[in-house]
Amino acid sequence: MLLEEHKESIRKEIKDAAKSESAAMKDNEEIKGKIIKIKKRVSLRRRLLSLVVLIWMLPVLIMYLFMTISYRNNIIGKTNAIMEENLKNFTYFSAQKIDEAIDISKKTSYELVIEKAWRMYEAGNIKKSKLYSEITGNLKSRFYIDNRFVMSVFYLSDEPDKIYYTSRENVEYINIYKNNVAKAAHEITSQDTSDAHVRIIDGKIYIIRNLYTTTKYTKFGTLVLELNKDKLIDGISLNKDYEIGFFINDTSSMISYNNNFDETSRTEILDKLSNQYSQKVNRKILQEKDRPFIGLLYQQKYDDFHFGAVLVANENVIFSEIYNLYTIMLFIMLIIIPVFIYMIYFIAHHITKPMSRMIEAANKIEQGGIGMQIESNIMPNLEFDVLQDAFNHMSSEIKYLFDYAYNEKIARRDAKIKALQSQINPHFLNNTLEMMNWQARMAGDVTVSKMIEALGTLLNYSMDRSNRKMLSLAEELRCVEAYLYIVSMRFGKRLKVEKEVDENLLQIKVPQLILQPLIENAVVHGVETVKSGTIQIKIYQDKENNHVILQIINTGKDMSEEDISKVDYLLNGKRNQNQDEKTDHESLGIQNVNERIKLIYGEEYGLSISPIGEGETASTITIPFVEE
Repeated sequence: MLLEEHKESIRKEIKDAAKSESAAMKDNEEIKGKIIKIKKRVSLRRRLLSLVVLIWMLPVLIMYLFMTISYRNNIIGKTNAIMEENLKNFTYFSAQKIDEAIDISKKTSYELVIEKAWRMYEAGNIKKSKLYSEITGNLKSRFYIDNRFVMSVFYLSDEPDKIYYTSRENVEYINIYKNNVAKAAHEITSQDTSDAHVRIIDGKIYIIRNLYTTTKYTKFGTLVLELNKDKLIDGISLNKDYEIGFFINDTSSMISYNNNFDETSRTEILDKLSNQYSQKVNRKILQEKDRPFIGLLYQQKYDDFHFGAVLVANENVIFSEIYNLYTIMLFIMLIIIPVFIYMIYFIAHHITKPMSRMIEAANKIEQGGIGMQIESNIMPNLEFDVLQDAFNHMSSEIKYLFDYAYNEKIARRDAKIKALQSQINPHFLNNTLEMMNWQARMAGDVTVSKMIEALGTLLNYSMDRSNRKMLSLAEELRCVEAYLYIVSMRFGKRLKVEKEVDENLLQIKVPQLILQPLIENAVVHGVETVKSGTIQIKIYQDKENNHVILQIINTGKDMSEEDISKVDYLLNGKRNQNQDEKTDHESLGIQNVNERIKLIYGEEYGLSISPIGEGETASTITIPFVEE
């Protein structure tokens, strides 16, 4: 009668608990919704860091972008414009000087001095010495006294090897003409043209033109003039940062006003500019780059020649202002970065770190750590000191109230269990555990709830109402998991569990309760004897011998000779009747496992326990591999 009344009471409590849990679930959903909304909000730390970035980094970034983009592009644009203007001015003044020299060469024909001397010589009225005197006299009066000309040469068309010349250089200077220029002059002599031909030969400028009579337009000689290239830039201020030169009519040779043009480092940029040269192009600037050089080519057509001016500059030199700007910006960054780092440190140390400690403590309380206390380290500021004290006091009060209510419920339940202990049966025990689980869940004690579930799993497994002798390895491991969970609640961080299980073996059949006694033995004789211990569960197939190995390895104190002898006696001899109660229970467990394996599989299989290293003991079960 008492049992029936109690059953009815339990049913009522379960119904009430279900209703309470339903209401609690609704409350939990509301709380979770609020937590999600809170998490979506931006944290104070992020706001402070954003503010620091906004105040410190944004102005610097804007200034940096302005300096490196707008100001830089402005400098580059102005520098390019100046280079283009210098190149155009150089072209204008140099070409003008060449045109003036061509005009002077044409006046030689109009003066008729050389033509008259030639006519008189052809008529036999004067001798060759007089002809020489007349021609050289005219060359001296016209070109020798003019420092724009270095050398003047004349020869009759039918006597090209007999030359008449004047030079501002030494006597041997005429050899330059004979060796380098004569061939080009003779080619023009062979042509029927009175046009002035401007040639650059071996780095020197020459004007070559045929002279014709004024009446019958008969070619009688050729005039060759070498221009003083330095006088072409007389009056022009050349920028020392630029390397300037020019082509005339082709790129086979050029005049340069800087020896750097001969360096191999300029070869690539000069080749690129040369490839762009064309007599068809007029009044157009082309640009090429070959780091660190930049090159400009300006081409312009004139009546008697095509002029291609070349300018090459080193970007490291002409854009030195930009690099100076980069240096200044780097200096500013070197100043700002330490300040920025200190600001981050200040926020992290004085705000974020203490706040994180309080949030971590609150999360632990939320996860079941009732009574959690923040360590009594001194907070970095007074405000957090006050919050820490208030939090610790509140947590202590909550723990006191929770423990009081919880202990009261446990006491009432224990009284009920004791009252019906004489009538208890497995079914009733499971119901009682289920009710306790409900109560723990309603109280919010997840840890106790999980321990009750683990205990229920162990009880169900050990009672095995279906009386199965063999079951799957997966089920055996679930029992092990339940036991380890209960043990881990006792030892906490002192116990570490490692598993290496071949998943292909999970469905093989094994005897019931062969692993839990070994793990219990590992805990008692291993983990309990040291400050922290490890239990390794290794299950694998020995394919060579077609065996399945189930091995439990635990750390602890080394096995003594007495321990080894005792284990050997248990597994291979009779049970020692003189063991104390605690050891007797554990010894009975491992002895039972060994005997059941031998009875089921044969004497060649069974359990062995032996030390495998310093502070390590292995309990190994060997059974045959049987495919399902």
